[in-house]
Amino acid sequence: MLSKPTSDQMLIGIARDLREQVLPHLTEQPAVVVMGMIDQILRNLSVRVANEIEWMHEEVAAIAAAAGRDPGSPQSLQLQHVVEWYGSVSRWLSAGVEAAYATGDQAEINKWRALIEARSAHEQAIMGSLDLVGRG
Repeated sequence: MLSKPTSDQMLIGIARDLREQVLPHLTEQPAVVVMGMIDQILRNLSVRVANEIEWMHEEVAAIAAAAGRDPGSPQSLQLQHVVEWYGSVSRWLSAGVEAAYATGDQAEINKWRALIEARSAHEQAIMGSLDLVGRG
């Protein structure tokens, strides 16, 4: 047992305990399916809580560099403040994409597309390979 577990470690521990202590006692298929879904959600959340703030900071830095703007800093490192800051800078991403396509400048399109692909990679890391538990 960890004396000071992080949020991601707690989520993984809960998922493991449910899998090892509860799942073996479930006899009805709908309950087994629900338990599989809960396990998957907990594991995906563990990845998200372990990395979310870091990913937002990395993405803000990349967007700011591409836009040639100073992003400033979030009000604090509390998730709500980081999300608000990230959202305000994300508008620069949207504006950059729109401007690149409006001008047809392929280098600019590629620059902004790379940022969107990086965002998609983070989202994929959070979601994992969303298994269709009990559906196949």
